[in-house]
Amino acid sequence: MSARGLLYMMIISIGHAEGFGMTDMDSIGIWIALFALGIIGIVILFVSSKQVAKTEEVYKHIIDKQKEIEHKQNVFLSSITENIHEIVEHTYKEVSEEKKECLPEEIVEKEKQLLNVTNDLIEFLRLKSKKVQVIQEQFNLNNVLNEVAGSVCSKFHGSRADLVFDIDNNIPRYLVGDALHLEKSLHNLLEYVLQTVPKGKVTLSIEMFGSYEEKVELQFRLSDTGNGLEKEALERLFTPVYDEKSKQYSGLGLFVAKELIELMDGEITTHSSVGKGTTFTVTLPLGMIDPANRRNYRLPEKELTHKKVFIVDSDYDSGMAIKKMFAYFKHNVKIMEKDLFLQKKVDLSVYDIVVLDLSIFGYKKIYNHLEHIKAKHDLKIVGLDTLLQDPEKKKRYEVIDRYLNKPLSQERVFELIVNLYTPEKTPVTSIKVPESISGQKIPVHNNHIHEAANITQQSFTEFKGRRLLIVEDDEINQKVLANVLKLSGMEITFANNGRIAVNTIKESNQMFDMVLMDINMPVLDGYAATQMIRKDSTYDTLPIVAFTALALESEKEKIFKSGMNAYLTKPLNIGKLYSVFQMFMPASEKSTVVSQRKPRSNRKDVLDIEKGIAYSNHNEGFYMEILKEFQDAYGESAELFAKLVKEHRYEQIKMLCLDMKGLTGTIGAEEMYLLVMKIHHKVLYHQEEMLTEYIDPYRETLQRLKEEITVYLEG
Repeated sequence: MSARGLLYMMIISIGHAEGFGMTDMDSIGIWIALFALGIIGIVILFVSSKQVAKTEEVYKHIIDKQKEIEHKQNVFLSSITENIHEIVEHTYKEVSEEKKECLPEEIVEKEKQLLNVTNDLIEFLRLKSKKVQVIQEQFNLNNVLNEVAGSVCSKFHGSRADLVFDIDNNIPRYLVGDALHLEKSLHNLLEYVLQTVPKGKVTLSIEMFGSYEEKVELQFRLSDTGNGLEKEALERLFTPVYDEKSKQYSGLGLFVAKELIELMDGEITTHSSVGKGTTFTVTLPLGMIDPANRRNYRLPEKELTHKKVFIVDSDYDSGMAIKKMFAYFKHNVKIMEKDLFLQKKVDLSVYDIVVLDLSIFGYKKIYNHLEHIKAKHDLKIVGLDTLLQDPEKKKRYEVIDRYLNKPLSQERVFELIVNLYTPEKTPVTSIKVPESISGQKIPVHNNHIHEAANITQQSFTEFKGRRLLIVEDDEINQKVLANVLKLSGMEITFANNGRIAVNTIKESNQMFDMVLMDINMPVLDGYAATQMIRKDSTYDTLPIVAFTALALESEKEKIFKSGMNAYLTKPLNIGKLYSVFQMFMPASEKSTVVSQRKPRSNRKDVLDIEKGIAYSNHNEGFYMEILKEFQDAYGESAELFAKLVKEHRYEQIKMLCLDMKGLTGTIGAEEMYLLVMKIHHKVLYHQEEMLTEYIDPYRETLQRLKEEITVYLEG
């Protein structure tokens, strides 16, 4: 009601009051009361209307923001087909099978890029279908850091970035949480940073905020000295998108990292300053094994403490991080920057351990000086290098006792000190080799495994009847290995950690022919599990092959000291897997019968298997896993589509189309892809009234696709 209306009502009311014989004073009182009431009503109406308008504005802003986020989060899938198709075409169109062994470096990098897309796509699908679960198990944080460092640095060999781990001394060695998800999150974050910062410093610092009961809250801060990000770029950082200029995806790995961190009840924040760099901060609650025991590392002898250590690094902050690790063992540590060291004449004879940047050994005067001191004093010389340097290009110097590769963990510094003063009496190549049942010695192969050429799934039928134990905590890796070996006819058993592996071996009625042992696992890692197995002489003849991302000399020593026979590096290479099988599991008599897929007709218009395998980095195991995850995540999407159409939820239909366009193109489902394209166009051009015509075709086309996938997977 308007103010004029209220005033009119008041006048009428006064008139009625006079009609009833009220006095003038009574009329005035009533008039004042009514006027006051009117004013209050007007104020209430005004405030209420303002509040409603503000609420509607906030709600509209939230809806618009949500739509924008949803659009950005899903738009990358609409272009995934074109990008993968382009990579595959450029890689293989004009390269014959005979020339693939001599692929140029650019093509090899394209293959790596495609493999990363495949891995992230599987993880993305698992997150979409809510299949990812958090597991709380004991793990060694150093193993996680080693795995991350090894996998990331092997991909970025040759990078001029300086990668540093700066770890506080109070960080527990053993924690309780989901080691696998933590590893994937840190890996994806580091991978993104190293892609965007080709040179400069990248630092991962780890701090402990404080503990409550048996929990600690760790903060992982990943910072770089790159160009930084504008506000708009920062806001869409965790949204998967496709960059037309660079022909690369951005945000897919970060999206997976963020989702995994939040699943673990953690938080991730990002801060960036243009021209100064970007910082990711991950806060994660983790359990402690022994809250009362703060001393995580104890040197075996008191004589190994209180050493005088001199460190020369090219970066002062990096040197400080290393100093912190040596100081933990009560060493007296001095650091100096490389440029200053080259200018000054430092008396190194007063130190027990000298850690020098590897490039310094190239100066002849310094090298001769080190030889002179070493001849007269018990000086331990350590070459400081980086994992980002290609190992084949690294130069070795006789004066160096040990090598230390950045980024470092506390455990590797601990092992360095022990190994410097308690060297092995026998070299790795002289390890006692147990004899097999047939009297033949089981070899110890301490070099890289040769990659056999032209290996397919069919090649593994040579090992039909053999019993293989695969110890691996990553479910995706388990499934990929299972798919690779599907036709082999081998009897394959999986164990999720070292403890289960030991129990499986001891409880088995029949001896395994080989164990493929992952190093980084919760509960009991690969080193400890192998040592427990080797304590029982019954298993002296059991070949154990390590599966690791970090192939440093120090790590290889640990591998062979624990009793393993060889090592394979990650990611999985089926040519090397075949070679190691040949090495430790000669072809069995049972392998004469070749297992093959049953002949069948494949409707390429429904599912082009060859195209799908090509899109999956020519790895059929990965392709089969993507198909399974697609079935789980979108196999029932026909019912969802019908429901969305009936409820006129067109924005959700558009999002479903974006998902299905990218995924069906990736797996080679051309018929489904074309149908989804038509549906998507109806939404884009506001022809929503025609969507009901596509409910039945969507259901029928998806059903044909599911049938083809099932036939292929079970064939």
